[in-house]
Amino acid sequence: MRNKKYSSDLSSKSWQIIEKMIPVQRKSKWDLRSIMNGILYVCKNGCVWRDLPSDFPTWQTVYWYYSKWVKEGVWKNISSCLTVDYRVKKGKTPQPSVVIIDSQSVKNSSTSTEEVGIDGGKKIKGRKRFYIVDTLGNLVESFVCPANYYDGTTAIKKWKIYTFDNPLLDTVKSIYADGTFKGTFSRVMQQEMNIEVQIPKVPIAKKGNVEIHEKRWIVERTIAWVNNNRRMAKDYERKIENANAFILIANIRTIAKKI
Repeated sequence: MRNKKYSSDLSSKSWQIIEKMIPVQRKSKWDLRSIMNGILYVCKNGCVWRDLPSDFPTWQTVYWYYSKWVKEGVWKNISSCLTVDYRVKKGKTPQPSVVIIDSQSVKNSSTSTEEVGIDGGKKIKGRKRFYIVDTLGNLVESFVCPANYYDGTTAIKKWKIYTFDNPLLDTVKSIYADGTFKGTFSRVMQQEMNIEVQIPKVPIAKKGNVEIHEKRWIVERTIAWVNNNRRMAKDYERKIENANAFILIANIRTIAKKI
């Protein structure tokens, strides 16, 4: 057991909750808490796997568990369960009826070479991260695609896929979004999903030169929380499933500090 503590480490209380969400088929010779803390260290501090400090298990071991949990959907399960737990703790229903959606275009790096594009509006070459959050700012769903994909049509396709395996989307009745989701997205969600899409036009407040719109500021705050992790400053992942996994890991870090 290492003596050194890092700011990215899970507290004992957080680990007791998260540990129950990790499927264990046989007893590991490695301490899973140290494995998890090593992955959180990479997310927060943005180092490459090979530069993981030596007081964690070997980087190959930590990366093996990270990849295994990506393939098995463990990160998605932990993120969703923590979102539900935190909602209940705050007196909310387990499943949200109102969500907010937004996208963020991020630059790719030399290691992010697959499925990239150019966002013509923002002049960014890389990928686009989509966030769907509840009114507390917790992640409900996320996905990553090339930056040249259009917000509205992409969100419709992904929503139809994720509603089959994400119970957090089952009870959604209203979505807040910005103008890029106007038109086809609003029409299809209303007609086919019976979900109202609200696009606030009049800001409820103004901070400097920034206009703050109803509910939409919540998803922008969540994006800021994710960006506090240095691994998320750019897209460093070769595959989009890894790019999305780190969004989930960042959400896990955020909620773990609050539970």
